[in-house]
Amino acid sequence: MSTDRKHSSDLLPLFEFSNIINSSLELDFILSTVLRTLMGKMLVTRGMILLKREGKLFQIIAAKGLSDSVIRQNILIEHPSRSIQQTKKNVRGNQDWMDFLVLHQQSLIIPILSQNRIVGTITLGERLTKSPFSALDKKIIQSLVNLSGSAIEKALIIDQVKEVNRNLDRKIQELNTLFDLSKEFNIGLDEKKVVRLVTFALLGQIGVKSYAICIRNEDELNVTASKLEGSAALKNILPDLCDLSKSVKTQDLLKLKAYRVAAAELIKMGITAVVPMHIQQKTNGMILLGERLRGGVYSQADLEFLYSVGNLAIISIENARLFKTAIEKQRMEDELQIAQEIQQGLLPEKLPAIPQFDIAALTISSKEVGGDYYDVITRKRDEYILAIGDVSGKGTPAALLMANVQAALRALAPLCTSVAETTGQINDLTCANTRGGSRFITFFWGILDAQSHRFLYTNAGHNPPFLLRKNGTMEKLEDGGMILGIFKTAEPYAESSVTLTSGDVLVMYTDGVSEAMNKDNEQFTEERLENILKKSTTLSAKEIIHQIQKELDLHTQATPQSDDITMLVLKAL
Repeated sequence: MSTDRKHSSDLLPLFEFSNIINSSLELDFILSTVLRTLMGKMLVTRGMILLKREGKLFQIIAAKGLSDSVIRQNILIEHPSRSIQQTKKNVRGNQDWMDFLVLHQQSLIIPILSQNRIVGTITLGERLTKSPFSALDKKIIQSLVNLSGSAIEKALIIDQVKEVNRNLDRKIQELNTLFDLSKEFNIGLDEKKVVRLVTFALLGQIGVKSYAICIRNEDELNVTASKLEGSAALKNILPDLCDLSKSVKTQDLLKLKAYRVAAAELIKMGITAVVPMHIQQKTNGMILLGERLRGGVYSQADLEFLYSVGNLAIISIENARLFKTAIEKQRMEDELQIAQEIQQGLLPEKLPAIPQFDIAALTISSKEVGGDYYDVITRKRDEYILAIGDVSGKGTPAALLMANVQAALRALAPLCTSVAETTGQINDLTCANTRGGSRFITFFWGILDAQSHRFLYTNAGHNPPFLLRKNGTMEKLEDGGMILGIFKTAEPYAESSVTLTSGDVLVMYTDGVSEAMNKDNEQFTEERLENILKKSTTLSAKEIIHQIQKELDLHTQATPQSDDITMLVLKAL
């Protein structure tokens, strides 16, 4: 079988595997699929997946062919392996870990890496054939695990998003109740009606069994509505509570000297919490809570909700609107923060040193999270992958889609025999994840041979990089094909190569550079960028980026940045 055909036969299951794990955001499904695929591919009957927790602790999340009792066990791994190793070879400070693996007949350790960080570990038992894992086996395993690392990290992030959304949904539900109440309050500011609506909130929303509502009348608080025995005695207790700044449980009040006597009396009456009603930090009312209909204690969220209800009953509907705006703003900020973490996680922490070349990169995020991406990957000795891309749209969807592209590139790059063919494969994977071209990606990448100085590349609809020759001539690297994610590959991508001689400079950038706007809505333009580069041939890669950034600042003159700015510069020494 030829090398090309062998690579094709190895790549096909990788594409199917990538489609499966990237089509799901469920962590349990992804882990089960990863373990089942590895065990089936390698003819193994036992295996485990552990995910990294705090410090050096790893937790067993999935296991097959082993007792269910191992699930959720926490294992201390002093020195996690960063490469595929046989169990007997990985001892250094890990004797307990090794003993555990031997006990459960695990013979191969495979790290799960994402952005060069260990996110977990997979272990496999012996093969049914008793034959050792070959170099090709390990290469296939590594490719599958490379795909799974990003998918697992993505699923973990999505779990965090879901948890945030659950909390926000509860807040929004409470907010809707507050908003409805505020409208009712404004229909007619009748004290009896307001008290009745607060009572409905106590009974329906919180499930209160006994309560008392007190409203200030001139200089004293009076009990307006009550389902407490002996509530007449409250009149002498309430003045001692008027300087409360927030909702509080009576058991907590007992711990404070200033409120100890009043709290003891409230507890005798069956009151378990006090909710002040404020106008400009002055207590103009109070809600006293007894037992709940179904028992249990009041949560902090319950008390905070009732504090809001009480204040709405006293002040105005405007506070409800401000509260809703604050909740929605917080939700957007949480989503953008998560998306920004995903985007930043895609970028290399440190660029590799390339012999006979100078390399530098810069990315500046706009106010909104976008989808700019660049990468420099060591493919093998003296071969390096350089990539840059830009996803349409903003926020979490754009960041997740770029994560998929990065995962595909990192998985396929070690097996790549044709830049054009691999680009088509990445496009097909991207189409499967964009639901009919709802989003797309401009993408440029290539393989640099540091010995021959030959750079083999293809351009998938990205801004053509500039190749500035030492003699002052300029080339644009345009050969390639359509952008990623719109249609499956029907027409093969083109690929070309250039040779960089000493002094030549390759500049890759996103449209955030060329389309940067000034206050008059004038773009920076590719022509201006080209002129700057022609004057910068003697500078280092980092200095070239600094010069471009300086000119961008002069052009925009503090105009708000509308898009991400990303540059990757390579100079032959």
